[in-house]
Amino acid sequence: MKQIKAIFLLVILSLINFSCKKDINGCTDLTSDNYNIEANVDNGSCNYHGNLTNWYDTTTRDSLLANNIASVTIYLDNEVVQNINPNVVIWSFEPECSTTTIGNWITMEGTKSKTVSITAKAFNGANVEIRNWNQTRTINAGECEIYQIIW
Repeated sequence: MKQIKAIFLLVILSLINFSCKKDINGCTDLTSDNYNIEANVDNGSCNYHGNLTNWYDTTTRDSLLANNIASVTIYLDNEVVQNINPNVVIWSFEPECSTTTIGNWITMEGTKSKTVSITAKAFNGANVEIRNWNQTRTINAGECEIYQIIW
């Protein structure tokens, strides 16, 4: 009888041990870039992204060329994200905003919104800055913002 009680006790303890749900820390938001399917405790580690697409139309392109602009450099929070040659880039109308094909991926750690500083600088052939544009934009997770450069 003692043997049956001991086996019964072991079975009960095993069931309790296996049925207890252990805390697994991670990102529990399905819309995040780093969702953890196994996590059951959100630890604030979720990352999100948005997109910023820079562009200018043919009128601005023509003005850039008429003013001997050799390149336009786009900075995002003071880091270079794009160099544009006005001879090559031609958009006659606003491009379709996309989070996968053109533009700059904006990573947001732990938040679904980020305010960024955008600077576009126009340089001549001697790499002298001729003009710059500054703007602040708020990028939201899963969305795309269009930034138009106008000369």
